[in-house]
Amino acid sequence: MVGGNAIAIPGAHGRVERLTFDNGVAIYRSEIEAEADCRFTVTNRLPQPWIGFSVQLAGGADFSTPIGTTGPMAENTLSLMRVGPSGFILDVRAGTLIRHTGVAISLRLLKRQLNGNQPMRLAPFMARGKSLERLESIPLPAGVKTLATSLFGPSIDGPLRAMTIEGLGKQLFSQAMTAFCEYDPDGEMFTEWELMRFDELVAHVKDNLNDGAAARNFATRAGLKIARVEQMFKVLRGVSLAAFLRTERLRTARRLLLDEKCQVSEVSYRLGYRHVANFSRAYRAQFGEAPATTLHRPRRKTPRG
Repeated sequence: MVGGNAIAIPGAHGRVERLTFDNGVAIYRSEIEAEADCRFTVTNRLPQPWIGFSVQLAGGADFSTPIGTTGPMAENTLSLMRVGPSGFILDVRAGTLIRHTGVAISLRLLKRQLNGNQPMRLAPFMARGKSLERLESIPLPAGVKTLATSLFGPSIDGPLRAMTIEGLGKQLFSQAMTAFCEYDPDGEMFTEWELMRFDELVAHVKDNLNDGAAARNFATRAGLKIARVEQMFKVLRGVSLAAFLRTERLRTARRLLLDEKCQVSEVSYRLGYRHVANFSRAYRAQFGEAPATTLHRPRRKTPRG
């Protein structure tokens, strides 16, 4: 491994590197050979709370924390972890060669990036509390492995080294997040074909919010079972299909009322509600006010570009 700092730990030699960026992202690289059984204590220096992905390209270690969270970090695994202020410990057996990279991000930044669309799979990692700790691993997806491997390639050692590593690290986090959230806990990943059809289905639903059967009809034409579609919504979006449709309808309703000043009855009709009363009830539950109240608010200013 080129770059980084030589380590000085009894029983092991190699290099490690940690880069932190102003946007709340930290990237780690390490290549270590254990000549004897050894222990690495990793101090937590990041703003709390945070979560991170760890990619074990080679070798494995036993993960633990001072408060008792434990788990294996095996070769060719992708691990999502949330670690408390006390940091964590890695126990490595003699003869192990470890090649590892990881990306950590503050929860505040991650929540801002998710913009309210938190996948269900992330819920156990996103709860409040600085002392919350959790580790969960899945088989390392091929695409994530390729990207992680590139962080050890010659392309990162040019004149814009830090910028290159930051860009690759952000891509790694994004791909790892997608892979982790798409992973079927029963051991089955969604296929690339299914993911393509799912994206098309979501776009179709958004374009046909007045049609409550749009998703079912599209799924039938695309060759997807509706039960599979429901499963994909819960894993990829963290909500049911019905909840997704309801939220999209109501967000669109608010835009039509605030920006286009459409009448309440027209908005209700355009978004597929059979009765204005049902629309008004759902709208109030979502936004805490009646649609008519929103309609009479001042029109939102459009930013000048």
